[in-house]
Amino acid sequence: MCGLFGFSDPKHTLTQKQLRKLTGCLATASEQRGTDASGIAYVHGQTLRIYKRPLSAHAMTWLIPAHTGTVMGHTRMTTQGNGAFNPNNHPFPGVCEQTHFALAHNGVLSNDEALKRRFHLPKSNIQTDSYVAVQLLEQEGALNAQTIGKTAALLEGSFSLSILDEFNQLYLVKGNSPLCIYRFENGLTCYASTAGILKEALARCGFLPANKEIISMLEGDILCIRPDGRLQMSRFDTSKLYKRLRWWDCGDYDDWSIKKYSGLYQEEEPASLDTLLETACNMGFLEEDIYLLLEEGFDESEIEALLNSPAAFYDLLADAAYARIDG
Repeated sequence: MCGLFGFSDPKHTLTQKQLRKLTGCLATASEQRGTDASGIAYVHGQTLRIYKRPLSAHAMTWLIPAHTGTVMGHTRMTTQGNGAFNPNNHPFPGVCEQTHFALAHNGVLSNDEALKRRFHLPKSNIQTDSYVAVQLLEQEGALNAQTIGKTAALLEGSFSLSILDEFNQLYLVKGNSPLCIYRFENGLTCYASTAGILKEALARCGFLPANKEIISMLEGDILCIRPDGRLQMSRFDTSKLYKRLRWWDCGDYDDWSIKKYSGLYQEEEPASLDTLLETACNMGFLEEDIYLLLEEGFDESEIEALLNSPAAFYDLLADAAYARIDG
């Protein structure tokens, strides 16, 4: 579990002081999803800059230049690759032809080694599963919604991605990891991994407009926020998204597999709702929480498997509850 955060301010409505405060508030609020490292990317003077350190967000100094149009950031909970080795931390730099970009990932990829072999990706001193997405994009030779979608369709496990290019074009890629986006009437767009984080950060800022809309993204959506603030949505194929899910291999979660996605359980019949509710109540879970996850799109088999890992169950429940809170 890591945190994505950032914003796009195409009309340059924020002062330099506000840019720094908004970045700091988003980063610090995102610490609940990772404290091993923090980093941001932004464009200044037509140059893409990345600043990251193996430090918690609250220990960082966020020096954002005036008139910065877009900032993307990441807080890391280490799952693969030592966080003390700074190249392992996000955002990662990449280049497609002559377009430089930065990429950050929330989630855990399960097929990174297979992709390295399949596409003969070059060896790197970066040890994270996430970096394979950078290498795949570089191999495509161009950075756009089509190549990003092609790359995302290859990834197995859990992910959402943020990608910023040197032209101040921001892409948000929604896999099966959470992502929440607000757009304000002045054209400012802010995002974070969860609504709870975003609400906390914006409340700390205290200077943003009250009126906003929630931009909903489904699994498989790619949102491109152009430098002038225009939004463009596209899709990618999600058929491999759950092929080998390792979402809960990170943090304090137990080492387990969701039955629906584990080959060991493919022949099992799905639990009936009555059986699920009875089992959940016997294990101390609330019936209303089961119904909430059902309404969020989880089926009986998925929820039955979640009961075996309460930490994962309540983490998803919190995300589902936050998603229901209107701005």
